[in-house]
Formats: sequence, structure tokens, C-alpha cells
Amino acid sequence: MSQNITFYFKTTEFVMAHSRQPKGRGGWAFEFNGREPVFSPSMTYGEAKQWIKEHIRSEAPADFKGCVVVNVCP
Repeated sequence: MSQNITFYFKTTEFVMAHSRQPKGRGGWAFEFNGREPVFSPSMTYGEAKQWIKEHIRSEAPADFKGCVVVNVCP
């Protein structure tokens, strides 16, 4: 079966810490499903969002369907 995963990126903590929306190049940290943060290699925020989506898909069961809330860490 194919995965049908919806992603919601929550930026509240990042905005509170930096007084701006996430953007630009750097190392990004993401939390999801109550796990320890996952750190991306240095890349743009847009690239990092795609990277974490692929990371989550690779860990999810093949028949997983649903929404994953991804917290962008400050």
C-alpha cells in the first residue's frame, strides 16, 4: 500500500525564539511524534522541509495514513 501522509509544520516555538518565520540556510531541527529532535544537514528551510518529510516517510509503516505535526525547533 502507498502512504498518504499529510504534514503540518508548526513554527510557533521558532517564531517566539527568533521573532521571525523560519527561512534561509542552516542546520534545522525538527520534532515529531514526541521523539528527540532530528537535525538536518545544512540546507535551506524549504530543502529541510522536504528532507524531513522523506525521513518521516522512511520510518513510517508502509500502510500509514494520517497527519504528522512537525515542530520546527528554535
